[in-house]
Amino acid sequence: MQERRIPGGELLFWVAFSWGACTFFPVGVAYAHMLFALACIGVGWRQRLPALRQGMLLWPMAMVLAWTMLALVFGAWFDDSATRLFHIVRVLLLLLMGMSLSRSEATMAIGGFLVGAVLAAMIVAVHHVWGLPPLTIWNSLLKSRQNFSSGNMIMMAIGASLFFHFGLRNDQKWIDRKVAWGAAAALLATVAAHAISRNAQILLPMLFAVAILYHFRAWRAVLGGLILAGVMVLGALQWSATTQERFGEMVEEAQRVVTAEDYTTSVGERWRMHEEAIRGMMAHPIFGTGLGSWLPRWRVVAQESIESLSPEKRFDHVEINNPHNDFLLAGMETGIPGMLALVWMLVAFLVAGWRQRSTAGGVTVIMAAGLAVTALVNAPLRDAALGMTLLFLLGASVAGHKAP
Repeated sequence: MQERRIPGGELLFWVAFSWGACTFFPVGVAYAHMLFALACIGVGWRQRLPALRQGMLLWPMAMVLAWTMLALVFGAWFDDSATRLFHIVRVLLLLLMGMSLSRSEATMAIGGFLVGAVLAAMIVAVHHVWGLPPLTIWNSLLKSRQNFSSGNMIMMAIGASLFFHFGLRNDQKWIDRKVAWGAAAALLATVAAHAISRNAQILLPMLFAVAILYHFRAWRAVLGGLILAGVMVLGALQWSATTQERFGEMVEEAQRVVTAEDYTTSVGERWRMHEEAIRGMMAHPIFGTGLGSWLPRWRVVAQESIESLSPEKRFDHVEINNPHNDFLLAGMETGIPGMLALVWMLVAFLVAGWRQRSTAGGVTVIMAAGLAVTALVNAPLRDAALGMTLLFLLGASVAGHKAP
C-alpha cells in the first residue's frame, strides 16, 4: 500500500536522512536539522497526529512531564531551573518528532545514520593512515573533546550493534547479511582501537548480546550473548592498547577512591556525585531537591576535595553540571516518582520494540537499550552532544513499526 502524501513530507524525507547522516558532526548541525524537521512536521501536523496515539508510549512520556512540573511547582527555583525544564521538554519533543514520521521517512533517518557511521569510521581510518587536518567538522571524531567525542563513539557502538542485528536477521528489505556484518566489524574495530570512551567500549558487547537475545528469544541466546560479550571484552583487552590503557586507568582510579578517598579522578568524581545524588533523593523522596538544584549542591561538596588540583582543574571539578547518571539526576531533582517515570518511559520503548518481533522492532530495542545504559553512566537526556540525535532516531525507530 502506498503511503499517504503529507504536506512537507517530500522535504522531510531528505531532512530525516541528512540528520541521521550528520550524527557525527557538531551538535549545532543537529540543532539545525531539528529546526528544519520541526518546520516540515508543522506543515502537515494534522495528518501526522494520528500516528502519535500510542498510549503505551505517550502515558509514561506525559508522566515525565507532569511530575517535572509538579516538582517545579512545589520546589524552590534555581538558576538552572529553566535550563533543566528545557532539557526535559527537548527530550520529549525529539521523541515525538521521530514518532511522527511516516514509515519511509523513519527508514531514511535510520539509513542515514548507518551511512554516517560507516563514513565516520572511514574518516578515522584515513586519519590513522595519512592524517587529516584538524577541521571542526570532524575533529571530535579524531581526538578527545569530552562529551562530543564520547557521544560519537557511543553512536558508533550503537551503529555497529544495528549492523550486527541486520546480519542476524538477513532481511533483504534492509541490508544483505555479508554487507551488514562487514560494516559491523569495521565499526567494532573503530570503537575498540580508537575510542577513548569507556562508555562506548562497555556498550558495544552489551548491545551485541541484546541483538542475539532479540533474534533468538531463548535462554540459550542469553548464554550465547554473554559468551560473545565476554569474548569481545577479552579480545579488546588483549589486542587494543587504547582499551587496555583506559580500563587500566579505571581500575587504578577505583583503587585510589577506596584507599585514599581521592574523588578528583573520573571514577572518583562519579562515585562522589552518585553518593550526593542518592543522598539528596533520600532526603527529599517525593518532589526532590528541586529542578536545577544539582549544581548548587555539588559546588559545596566538590570544595572538600580540590586542594590537590590546579586552578584550571578546580574549576572543571566544581562546575560539573550533572552526576553522570540521568536516573539519579531525575531522582534527586524530582524525587523517586520522577525517576520511576523516566524508567517507565524507557522500558515502554523497549517493550514496544520487543513485541514487534521484526527487524524494525530490533532497531528500537537496541537504541532504547543503548540510551538506557548510557543514561546509567552519563547524561544523554541532559547533554545534547550525547543524546540529541539518538532520541530522534529512537522515536523514528518506533515510526518504522508502521505497516507499509
